[in-house]
Amino acid sequence: MTAQPDLTGMRIVVVEDDTVLANAICRDLREVGATVLGPAPTPFYATQLIGRRKIDAAVLDLYLHGEAVFGVADLLLEQGVAILFLTSYEGEPIPARFRGCSVMVKPVEAEKLIGEIVAMTQRPKAHKIAASMPAILSRQAPMQTFARALARGISSTN
Repeated sequence: MTAQPDLTGMRIVVVEDDTVLANAICRDLREVGATVLGPAPTPFYATQLIGRRKIDAAVLDLYLHGEAVFGVADLLLEQGVAILFLTSYEGEPIPARFRGCSVMVKPVEAEKLIGEIVAMTQRPKAHKIAASMPAILSRQAPMQTFARALARGISSTN
């Protein structure tokens, strides 16, 4: 007899545009104790739903109504959230910055989905934070460039 997975206390956001699949995923996660945020059918709604909330894991469909979710994934990665991408196509290209994230091809059995979420939430947070560093650094670069230009402008007027 195998122990039932337990996600009690885990906050998981579900970002999926297929209503039937999204509701099934949410139901399955709630049945094992997770607090589910969503489902969010668009990147905009997902971003609003996430806000500044503490989230432990995310289940993201790669494309919502044809729009990629990588902006949402960047936001989650910066917060150290474990991400599971769902895709309809095996071998779907995913940017290198998400190399450490899990990927599953739909349709996904509930037991496998929950098992993967349990596994990825038990991975060390340092791995997740390190994976987000390129995204953070890439946003700091324009600010540093601006600061240098401002400093040059001030020094040339003296």
